[in-house]
Amino acid sequence: MMKVTRMFSIGMMTLILLTGCWNRIEINDIAIVTAIGFDLTESDQIHLSLQVAIPSKLGSSGPTGASSEKSTFVISETGSTIAEAFRNIQGKLARTIFFSQSRIVIIGEELAKKSVSHVIDFQTRYAEPRINSFIMVTKGEAFNLIKSIPKFESISAEEMKELAKLDVSLKIYIRDFLNMLLTDGIEPFAPKITLKPLEVNTKNNSENTLAVDGIAVFKKDKLIGWMSAEETRGLLWLRNEMEKGVITTNIPEDKGGGNISMEIDRAEVKVVPVITNQDLKMDVNIITELTVIENDSQLELFDTKIIEDVQKEINNQIKNRVQMVVDKGQEEYNSDIFGFGHLVYQKYPKEWNANYKNNWDQKFQELEVSIHSKALIRRIGLTK
Repeated sequence: MMKVTRMFSIGMMTLILLTGCWNRIEINDIAIVTAIGFDLTESDQIHLSLQVAIPSKLGSSGPTGASSEKSTFVISETGSTIAEAFRNIQGKLARTIFFSQSRIVIIGEELAKKSVSHVIDFQTRYAEPRINSFIMVTKGEAFNLIKSIPKFESISAEEMKELAKLDVSLKIYIRDFLNMLLTDGIEPFAPKITLKPLEVNTKNNSENTLAVDGIAVFKKDKLIGWMSAEETRGLLWLRNEMEKGVITTNIPEDKGGGNISMEIDRAEVKVVPVITNQDLKMDVNIITELTVIENDSQLELFDTKIIEDVQKEINNQIKNRVQMVVDKGQEEYNSDIFGFGHLVYQKYPKEWNANYKNNWDQKFQELEVSIHSKALIRRIGLTK
């Protein structure tokens, strides 16, 4: 009996292994989407653009431009909803659209100004799109970036992904944007992606390349403005995400003139809400360690007094940069992209619910932000 039972079990396991996956999809039956673009048409419809990979061309050799043009194609359609536009695209493709490999979502300016809630809803509700896709916003139309030709990678979606991962910018995934939409005391933002000339200060028509150049600022689910790349670095400080960067200080002419450039080795930022006698303020404490990487001034950096003076100047620069982005968030946009309100809730939950939650827009504009910076030059090099 035991022998018969054992033989039956072995037979069943063999059948299971041989049957395979019941819902398996063959690669030859799908159209693999590598990037998704959302725009708004003049008739107030959704314009959905998909960058689709051509698997047989992805490994082709030859000049980058020539091969990349054949590695993907762009297909688009319109609809009153994203789902409708998606189905209209499917009607033009002989293969099933497959979203699971897409890591890039780009939203055009006009659609972002109206609302991005339905984009986030589709990306999180529909089973295939990934919530760990990077979300970006562009001035103009997303369609133009989706069809752009990359310079280094075989497809532009891969180039966008590598740009989004750089430490010089902010990495925002769909899930991050959704969390900011749903969380009290913080407003959403996303990197701004654009096409910029490869060459500067040239009379010739330079080719364009993809670039991350600042951020898009939101109030709830609507785009309300932009911040420059310089202002974005202030936001990196406030979010404690300043991992790499170069700070240059100008030396006055009466001290010989020139510049000193320093690379950021480490930056640590703590933002602490403080309530004293019913008054709320934010204390921003920044510690930065730097290495001198270029010195074309006449200053002797082996002199302790000179190092102290340079550190003071760096402290002023850091404070001014952070203050600049705080002022713009409070005065121009009244959008708490810094998450100050959420920090208040975390430290003072009772006070937040009683005194701040229902009127945070007003409280945020009036909020005192005190910025303290301590810059330390750790290495100056060996040459005088």
